[in-house]
Amino acid sequence: MNFVPEITTPLSNPVLIFAVLMALIFIAPQVVQKLKIPGIVGLILAGALVGPSGLHLLEHNPDTVPPDFMGLLGMAGLMYLMFQAGLSLDLARFIQLKGRSLTFGLISFFVPQIATVTVAFVWLGFSIEAALLLGSIIGSHTLIAYPIAARLGLIKNTAVTMTLGGTLVTDTLSLTILAIVVAWVAGDPSMGYWATFAFMVALFVFLVLWGLPRLGYLFFRTVQNRPEIEFGFLLTVLFVTAWLAEFAGLAPIIGAFVAGLAMNRMVPGQGTIMARMRFVGEALFIPFFMIYVGLLIDVAALFEDVEVWILAATLIALVSIGKLVAAKVVQHLFDYTAAEGWVSYGLSVPQAAATLAVTLVGFEIGLFDPAVVNAVVVMILVSCIIGSTVVEKFGLEVAHQMKAEPTRRSGLPERILVPLANPKTSQDLMELAVLMRDPDSEEPILPMMVVREEDPSQESVQSKREELDHAVEAGAEAQVPVEALTRIDLNAAHGIARAAREERATLLIIGWSGRVSTRERIFGSVLDQLLAETKQMIFVNRILHPLNTVRRVVLTIPPFAERSPGFFDAIHDIKLMASRLDADLEVVCVERYMEHDRNYVDSTEPQMEVKYSGISHWGELTDRLDEVVEESTLILSMSARPGTAAWFPALDGMPRVLAARYSENSFSVVFLSEQ
Repeated sequence: MNFVPEITTPLSNPVLIFAVLMALIFIAPQVVQKLKIPGIVGLILAGALVGPSGLHLLEHNPDTVPPDFMGLLGMAGLMYLMFQAGLSLDLARFIQLKGRSLTFGLISFFVPQIATVTVAFVWLGFSIEAALLLGSIIGSHTLIAYPIAARLGLIKNTAVTMTLGGTLVTDTLSLTILAIVVAWVAGDPSMGYWATFAFMVALFVFLVLWGLPRLGYLFFRTVQNRPEIEFGFLLTVLFVTAWLAEFAGLAPIIGAFVAGLAMNRMVPGQGTIMARMRFVGEALFIPFFMIYVGLLIDVAALFEDVEVWILAATLIALVSIGKLVAAKVVQHLFDYTAAEGWVSYGLSVPQAAATLAVTLVGFEIGLFDPAVVNAVVVMILVSCIIGSTVVEKFGLEVAHQMKAEPTRRSGLPERILVPLANPKTSQDLMELAVLMRDPDSEEPILPMMVVREEDPSQESVQSKREELDHAVEAGAEAQVPVEALTRIDLNAAHGIARAAREERATLLIIGWSGRVSTRERIFGSVLDQLLAETKQMIFVNRILHPLNTVRRVVLTIPPFAERSPGFFDAIHDIKLMASRLDADLEVVCVERYMEHDRNYVDSTEPQMEVKYSGISHWGELTDRLDEVVEESTLILSMSARPGTAAWFPALDGMPRVLAARYSENSFSVVFLSEQ
């Protein structure tokens, strides 16, 4: 018996293939990042190293039907990459500056695209189809350098926001040209064919963008706190939609991208669902695709064929000059500083996601040869280095030019305490905490449980700790720090209040069943005691449906609420949550005080569009809520503790009114901080 396994190349044992892939995913990004090169470039180079023109450990046969092992992994990774691109696009930011984003996107796409088509068709001898496809590659861009801008605190900068919105325009145009070219190559270019093609595409886009959000809404309203089911649903949507795109004559990657756009509002960018999608994508699917692209590279040609380097230099010049011209035109058009213009250039020049996707499709349909693939990979490497370097240099200059305006009105560091008692609601409360956590905060979220003093047994404490583990997992999935707490106390309210003092909490997020045990009380014994014993801001929540199904947030602001010290902190947290949910925010307040309420809300970060509705007096509030509250509305009722400057008797009855009148809606009662 031979105990030494026989190893032949290319590898055929699937276990060994996976071992090699995992080793590459683990090692390659770490190596290149030490050289200040993006990790995805390292994965591509690793694929070339172990591919047919390198060590020949792995190979891919594009003519195999169905696809071979690496072809299947690469195609799955490509679909996932485009789906995640659609999910990740910040539609709210695009809408916020839609005029500027659209202008920048069009200029940033068509300037390099037209130049590339001209050079490729006239000078390089490409066919018109191949030239158009090459132009769509150069016209798109990938936000490789965005993490640098975020680290420098430039997220709210108008030029940066405009550039982020422009990504939606450039990627959509790039994929639209891809769809036209693929149909052109595959079909009969008659008027009847194009009419049918246009109808099928329009029908597909309409059904996906109209149907998938409704399907997702029904799914997430039905299935709650089941991460594995939610992830399976999104993968099903991805691959089924990509498959259906082929019936409309589109490439599957376009179907995946449109599916991502359709589900965009269902998957908040800062929520735990998106964190899971990013983790699986970055850990498996996307690295599979990058390594797969590397397998297509002809390493020998890079050293033997001068044509590859000439083509790569041409592409680098086209993307560099084209994106620079677009950035400088928009800089002067919208009166940005020179540094802001350079930051827009640095964000828009890198090529990666859409570039690789379109290149691969062009290679598979025969428009691009291996030399083009090799040249594109070199261009990706250089453009990513240029973009990162430019944003690092000029982003620091922009950061120094920006006015140092605090996003929170209090000087206290944000610390969110989440008391948990019901395992069925703990996931929702943690999700809310993640959505409200300030992106600049370094403080952990603090989930906690109180163990009754009469039962301080090891088993009881251990049981509570096990329940807290789920909250810790939710925070880990959302990539935020979490520190679980357990307190032993005779009274639950005393234990929570003591923990709030000891941990210097600034915000408490707590659940409520919606049932009031005593008419004289606001909520019932525990929460009422907690209100009496604390001064921190408290969000008391009855969450009936997943937060990612919220389409509108309605905030009621009573008269004189701004007299509470915590008013601006509450407005900041509410606007942050609404923007991350991509939900419309509507403020209902008394008409007499609407103007200064509008000024207070609009002047508080983050900036977003807010609708205002006025009532003549507080007694009309429920009538107005009846008009504006819909099935997917989250109601936030601002309140105050009895005896404070902003309190009046009608506020105490609001929780009971909301619980009874809007029994199918989630709502929160917000008690403002008094410190």
